[in-house]
Amino acid sequence: MQGQGTDSAAETGLRDRKKARTRETIRTAALDLFEEQGFEGTTVDQICRRADVAHRTFFRYYPSKEALLFGWDFGNVILDAFAAAPADLAPWAALEHALIATGGRMEEPAEHTARRRALRLRFLGIRTVHDHALILVDSFAQRAVVIAGQRLGVDPATDLRPQVLGTALGGLIRRHIMVGSEEGLLAAWTAALRELTAP
Repeated sequence: MQGQGTDSAAETGLRDRKKARTRETIRTAALDLFEEQGFEGTTVDQICRRADVAHRTFFRYYPSKEALLFGWDFGNVILDAFAAAPADLAPWAALEHALIATGGRMEEPAEHTARRRALRLRFLGIRTVHDHALILVDSFAQRAVVIAGQRLGVDPATDLRPQVLGTALGGLIRRHIMVGSEEGLLAAWTAALRELTAP
């Protein structure tokens, strides 16, 4: 029985590593093409050919070409940790706990992260990229509202506190997208919020 469990875990680990390699292959191919011929000049067909993957494989990992300019799990690492923070922490304290636990990362660390951010800043003026960014900001903020409501035991439709926190976090991630760096972002944002709300 123990051997079967070990085999199953090994197979799961192998599948996860294969998925990570495929995701990385697609992403690297896309970033190379974006640098070579621009975002609008690059098609999903070209990315698939460069990465040697089928269309269905591409869309299994990325919902669109625009998504390649953002981390594959954009913002969700922090929100997962926010949801899992100790129940006795107030929402803002739980958020700070989550940011410490995750190192404040909004995007998965990878060797191409700085390269991807530079390309994102370069292409933010393109309508589809800009719209994708706004969708991500809204999705992140709305999930934060839901988590804050659950932590407070309130309905966000009738209690404004989760909405206030979600709005603040939406502004934070929007700033991250526009500036292109995570360094010092949370500390500066927290200090500004505290100064603004101080009596």
